[in-house]
Parts: sequence; C-alpha cells; structure tokens
Amino acid sequence: MSSYKDIVKLTGLSLGTVSNVIQGKGNVKEKNKEKVYAAMRQLGYRIDYQARGLATNKTSLIGLIVSNIENIAETKMLMPMETFAENHKCRIITATSRNDSDRERRNCEAMLSSKVDGLFIFFESLENEEYFRNLAETEKIPIIFLARYLDNCKLPYVAVDNQYAAKSMVDFVYERGHREITYLDIAEESMLSPNRDRRLGVELECKKRGIVYKKREYKRLENDMEVGYHAAEEMILSKSMPSLVFPRDDSFAIGFYNACIRYGIRIPEDVSIMSFGNFYPKEVTPKRLTTYDRRFDKVIHEATLMYLKIREARDNGLEEDKIKKKLFVKGNIIVGETIKDLTK
Repeated sequence: MSSYKDIVKLTGLSLGTVSNVIQGKGNVKEKNKEKVYAAMRQLGYRIDYQARGLATNKTSLIGLIVSNIENIAETKMLMPMETFAENHKCRIITATSRNDSDRERRNCEAMLSSKVDGLFIFFESLENEEYFRNLAETEKIPIIFLARYLDNCKLPYVAVDNQYAAKSMVDFVYERGHREITYLDIAEESMLSPNRDRRLGVELECKKRGIVYKKREYKRLENDMEVGYHAAEEMILSKSMPSLVFPRDDSFAIGFYNACIRYGIRIPEDVSIMSFGNFYPKEVTPKRLTTYDRRFDKVIHEATLMYLKIREARDNGLEEDKIKKKLFVKGNIIVGETIKDLTK
C-alpha cells in the first residue's frame, strides 16, 4: 500500500507540501498540486477519510437527500452543492428517497451512520414528520431542510417564499387585465409546505384583488406532465377551457401546453398559462412559459452559509441563538410568451 513517503519520492516535493495537498491545507502552488495528484493516481493512493475523521472528529462528508433524482428541479441543487464542497474541502454524498417515506428514513440513518458532518434534506413525505422532529431533538450535527419546512419543527430550513411567489404571480396577471384564475393542482390528503403555501397564497391574493378564483384537482399519475396533459384534454373535450390557468408547476404546465398543441388550442390567444418553477429550458415549449423562478441556487447558497455558521458555533462552543435558522428565499417572474395582455 502506498504512503506519503512514496509520493514524496516520486514527486521530489517535501513531506510538508505533500501533506498539505492531501489534507487540503496551506497555500500550495498549482503545479505542485498537480504533481501530487498525478503521483497519487500513478501509485493508486486513496485518502482514508474515515481515519482522518477519527483524528479530527470530522469526516469532511456532507449528506444530501433529495426525493427524486429524475426530477429536473431537484438536480439543480447538485451543482451549487458540489461547488460548496469544492470550496470548503469536503465531499458530497447523495441519496434519493424515490418518493418513498421508508427509503427516506433509511437514507437519513445511513448518512448519520456514515458520520456526516452535516445533512441537507429535500424531504418528500409528511409521513416522516415525527421522525424528523425526533432528529431535531437528538442529533448533534447540523440538519437543514431545503426548499420546504415543517411547521413547529426545530430543524433549520431555507425555504422558497411561496406566499411571495403567489403574490407576484397574481399581481403579474392582474396588471395584464386578467380577473379570473383557475388553479390546477393534484389532489393530496396532506400537502407539503410549498404546495400548500402557494395554493393558499394564490387564493388569498385573488380575494384581495377581487379576482375570481377557481380550483381544479386531479388524480396523481406517473408524473406531473401526464397530469397536465389529461387536465387540458378534459377541459378541451368538455369545452370548459378557462381564459387563464395556474398549473401547480412547470411539469404540469408543459403537459397542459402539449395537449393544447395537439387539439389546436392557441396559447395565449385561447388560454393563458402562468407557471411555477423555471426548471426547464425555455425551448421545451414552442413559446416560452411565463413562470416563477424559485431560485434554488439562492436556497443552496443560504443553506450552506447557515450550515457553516452553525458548525462554527458548535466547534467553538458558542451560542447559536443569534443564527437565523428559518429563512425564506424570494424568487422572481420570468416573463415569457404565454400570458395574454388584455389591456392592449
């Protein structure tokens, strides 16, 4: 098995320089880093993170649990998390719950058993609410919810401000002369905070503005695009197409749009679409969706800053009272071509 001394011999660098590169410490010239990395590859040297963790009480591992890696919205979290890891000399290990509550718990336990230094969770199931509450009371490492939160739970979170999103969306269409909104959702017995806050927010803003608010719910299918397609198809065939729809997210909206194309319904001339999420390329629909960008990049930025503050406080035995552990991130409207301006 190769050692530091083998790398020193192969590179001609000092033991201190080699140690600094492997430990991620000090200011080492880039060319010397490359020499060390090349030697490590040639010798088959692997850093023993577990051994390092025993010595420092840190593993340099950060856990990230998402609900569905096939969901393009959630994959947008990966790049900023990897950038954070690179900047702070740690590694990200990722798992997916696949929208299954048992798997979500098992992933959490596996991450904690791996002695991660911190855990970020994009949770999917409210069935694990009691489990998460227990984690808040027992775990010593920072555990932070991403993009959503649990009411009256001590775990920190950085969530999308869905009430602000609802207000922005309603204001946008109101300014363009719309006075009726049909909100399209998936029927769920209990709703996660983003869906709940956004839907209630749209309803409340409609009341404030004197806008007619209608809600339609549909059965959950394999994916939201399929739900959106069938929702539009049902409206078209029953000749009950509203003038403006708010599908619950971009996936739902794209499915809705595709059905309209098939049946010759013009957008926005026949129906306007106000979407949410901004997690698809603009080219995915013939006309760019008007949507709300929930800014997952900002969510990750704020969550990782929160993690560093909590970690620093705990490492130094400081009080955490001054650290804000409940944050809401505001996004913005992406103006596309799917809202008809009735004021012109």
